[in-house]
Amino acid sequence: MDFELKNPPIVEERNLVKSGASIVITLPKKWLEENQLDAGSKVIVVANGDIQIMKANKENVARINEKISQIRNQLAHNPTGQQAPVSSNESCSSGDKKSQR
Repeated sequence: MDFELKNPPIVEERNLVKSGASIVITLPKKWLEENQLDAGSKVIVVANGDIQIMKANKENVARINEKISQIRNQLAHNPTGQQAPVSSNESCSSGDKKSQR
């Protein structure tokens, strides 16, 4: 995944908050507004060392699925590579509510 810096980036420190059995984080209001997101909106969370959060739209879903396919292909050709295996059920769907882990 390429890290894309927008000009100027939003950089804020956030606290992790316990909510039941989960840990949650709030997102910057400006980022939510820029991405036209509100409570109940869908986002894609990519956790691979760092975490990347993006609006769940067709373009982002397609981009993530393409990247997952590239990683699978690399692993098929280099099974001893440095990257961790990607399970066959790990693909992104903007409407899929089930956990992918």
